[in-house]
Order: sequence, then structure tokens, then C-alpha cells
Amino acid sequence: MTSERRLVTLLTDFGLRDHFVAAMKGVMLGVNPELTFIDITHSIPPHDIQSGAFALCQAYSCFPPGTIHLAVVDPGVGTARKALVAAVGGHFFVAPDNGLLSYVFAGEESRQVYEITEAHYFRKPVSKTFHGRDIFSPVAAWISRDVPLDRFGPPITQLVELEIPELRRVRDTLIEATVLAVDHFGNLVTNLKPADIPAYGDGAGRPCRLLVAQREINRFRTTFGEGSPGEIFVVPGSTGFLEIVVRGGSAAAELNVGPGAKVGVILG
Repeated sequence: MTSERRLVTLLTDFGLRDHFVAAMKGVMLGVNPELTFIDITHSIPPHDIQSGAFALCQAYSCFPPGTIHLAVVDPGVGTARKALVAAVGGHFFVAPDNGLLSYVFAGEESRQVYEITEAHYFRKPVSKTFHGRDIFSPVAAWISRDVPLDRFGPPITQLVELEIPELRRVRDTLIEATVLAVDHFGNLVTNLKPADIPAYGDGAGRPCRLLVAQREINRFRTTFGEGSPGEIFVVPGSTGFLEIVVRGGSAAAELNVGPGAKVGVILG
């Protein structure tokens, strides 16, 4: 095996104040000094697997095939939770088996997943509180050296997967949607797509309202810059989902809601 330049992305809830991210990169460089690192984010809210899963899914496909994605949001570190390596859609993933790869798996038809059990590839000694450094990082680096995934452990089919919210039609004139994520600007990313509501779909002109936290939203725009300062409205976001936004402000703060909040869609 020879070192070669490979891309490794990192997504964690570690923040940037402590040494954690640097330690992970250092371990990987010790295995393959030719690695190039791209930080997706280290600002996932602590222990928020759902937000991490959504962010990872939105970012990974923007990278070239063969990229290795190292994702660590791991409140169960040191417990009986499993560790995974996976090949999905031409990309490689290293992560805990806690649902962090759920959105990635949901968007791809085929996948190869293995449990990480082979201690030969770990950094020693292995800390019970920092598997990101001692297990996930060296495994990601060994993948970059073309170690086949089945060398790290046995195949696994029974995985921990998050429940990905789906639209629920309560009746002909009412749909229940869900806030999937809140971005840095406080925009609420819902699981509604433009085609799901008349303002952007086939029924243009048909009355439609969104109800969130006892607030009614009936303005539908196409850019963040439309509307008056402080106005709350809906726009089609870059994720492919509709977002509830406040011009010049935070919809999350204005409505006091976050991921998991319900959004009612009243048609007619």
C-alpha cells in the first residue's frame, strides 16, 4: 500500500475550542500524510444526531466519488453501540451506528456496511470516551490507503436508523409537515417540497397557509431578499425543501421552535 492524496471530510459536534478535531486529523496524517481535509461542520448541536444526519446528507454528494466522510456525533461513545464503515453511492463513510447515516442511506439504493471490530487498525490505547480519535480516524485513514472495507469487520444489516419525518395527510385540506433542521441563520428547513403546496406547485392561485407555533404564514417568496424587514415567509431552499424564514432575522427565534416542530399546511 502506498500513500496517495485522498479527500476526507469531517462532521462532528465537537466545536472548535478544544483539541478534538486537531487530534483526529493528526492521527489520520500519521497513517497517510497525503490526506486533504475538508471540514463540513463542527457546530452540530451537542449530541444532536438528527441535525448531524441531515447536514451530512446535504453535503456529501457535493464531493467527488471516492471521498471518505468521517462523521462523529456520538453520545453513546464507549457503550455497546457499534461502529460502522460503509460504501454508499461511490462514497465511503465512517461513523457510529446510531442513525447518523440514516439520511444518506435513505437517498441511495445500494450500500455495503461493515461493523468495525478489527483492533489492528485502531490507535492504542483506545479511550472509552474518544472513539473519534482512536477508532474512527485511523479507520478512515486506512480506507484512504485502499484497505478493503471487509478487513475492518463483518458485514452488518441490522442498523440503528432514525425515523425520517414524512408528510402526513390529515384530511384533504390539511397536511402535517415537520421541521427537519435549523440553519445558522435561523431558517426552518421543513420536509415540504415546492410541489407539495399550491404556491409553487400545479395549483398556483389556490389559497394556502402554514401554521407554526400558533402563527399563520401566508406569504410565499422565491428569494430571501423579498418582503419587508422582519416579515416571515416561505422560500424554496437550496436543500430542495421549503424553508420558513424571517427577512433580516431568525424564524427559529421568532417562532421559538426547532427540529421536530410540526407545521400544518391548510389548503383552501
